[in-house]
Amino acid sequence: MKRLFVIVLALLALTGLSAKIIKRGEVNESNLAKMAGSVYAYQAPTEPLTPAPKGFKPVYLTHFGRHGSRFLDNASNYDRPYNILKEAADSGALTDFGMDVLRRLEIIRAEADQRAGDLTPKGMQQHRDIARRMVENYPELFTNDKIIMARSTTSHRVLVSEYSALMQILRMRPKIKIDYDSSNHDEPWMYTEDKAVSAHKRKINAAVQEFNQRHTHPERLMSALFKDSEYIRKAGGRDQSGSLYSALYDVASYAQGSDPGVDLNDVFTYDEWYDLFLMNNMRWYSQAGFSPLTDNVVPYGHCVTLKNFLDFADEALAGNGVSVILRYGHEVTLMSYFSLLDLDGSGYSTDDLESVADHWAAYNLAYMGGNVQWVFFRNKKGEVIVKFLLNEQEATLPESVPFYKDAKGVEQRPYYRWEDVRKFYQAKIDYWEDFKAHDDTPVEETPRRSYRSEINTSSN
Repeated sequence: MKRLFVIVLALLALTGLSAKIIKRGEVNESNLAKMAGSVYAYQAPTEPLTPAPKGFKPVYLTHFGRHGSRFLDNASNYDRPYNILKEAADSGALTDFGMDVLRRLEIIRAEADQRAGDLTPKGMQQHRDIARRMVENYPELFTNDKIIMARSTTSHRVLVSEYSALMQILRMRPKIKIDYDSSNHDEPWMYTEDKAVSAHKRKINAAVQEFNQRHTHPERLMSALFKDSEYIRKAGGRDQSGSLYSALYDVASYAQGSDPGVDLNDVFTYDEWYDLFLMNNMRWYSQAGFSPLTDNVVPYGHCVTLKNFLDFADEALAGNGVSVILRYGHEVTLMSYFSLLDLDGSGYSTDDLESVADHWAAYNLAYMGGNVQWVFFRNKKGEVIVKFLLNEQEATLPESVPFYKDAKGVEQRPYYRWEDVRKFYQAKIDYWEDFKAHDDTPVEETPRRSYRSEINTSSN
């Protein structure tokens, strides 16, 4: 019996993010889209939600989501690979396969014309569907006597994501009260990162560069595209094989978030897709995850967002009339915030970069449309419990936080007592304030990050 109990515990431990990991050799047609990593297009949840314990009714939902699928954020991201292949075609340097890739690339590029950085129709639908499921799952929170509060950054694609969700709610609840805004006033808790983490983040740059070099293998693809692969190594007076390789990955990854009618999935082998995912994933782990290489502090850069969640929850539970708060922002905030929350092991830490993707994968976190929801319930005794949804799937905290137990002492997964959750997260905030007070790492003033000017194809 004891051995069986240990086995059950081991199986339960595998229900977190590690159980959803795709390893090298496991990539296939059914999961290939996830190799886009941080730009994986949002999918509807498949697991049913666990009913609340007897006597508990939903009283509050607090949310933060990334904008939905979008086009690449600069026209040059489409133009660069297209122009290289078009010039090669004009010179008779492309293989038949290369010509076919150019044809498909031209179609994808045309669909994105004048739409760089815009939310795609699929991205709008993702947020309509997420909002619809909120109303269907928790109708008690969307009644005419309640207030729905919504906030977003001022980025166009984020605004359209917010409005898509709100319009869906209004379709279902035409008379509901909605307090919405999009202002730089909210930027400290919607976007800005604590500058105290910047010096620590820089420590991992060299290690990431070496990691990327180990996983960049464009040789096979160049031979498949060009009649003579020396062409691309000499084009423009320099070797462009690596940059073309990564540029095609960006276009191929983003294509799943729209409907161009063609794809570039066969441009890479499954093994190449995996290597390219590893680099995308490493970028975000190094910039947003817990790592000894960055002194395990980077996610604390968004403690102000966590404090906002706690404070707003206290106000709502005290009776300010707000039943739902919806926040809409960017991956650059949410990757760190999701790591800080440590749901389903998202707070994983390691200095072994080669093992990161076996535990921490961007396609499980803040991908396109990715979101977190805390749903609060209260009974007639005034007890408050909360459960967590990570991309609308029930998620759990580390074992140090106990699950709620009913009057008979029966554990009610995945529900937690609010006071235990609040204590757990307040301790993180307190730790960060104490760390900053004693940290002697020089803080350098860096240019203010802007989601308006950011052009890195893997960000936001």
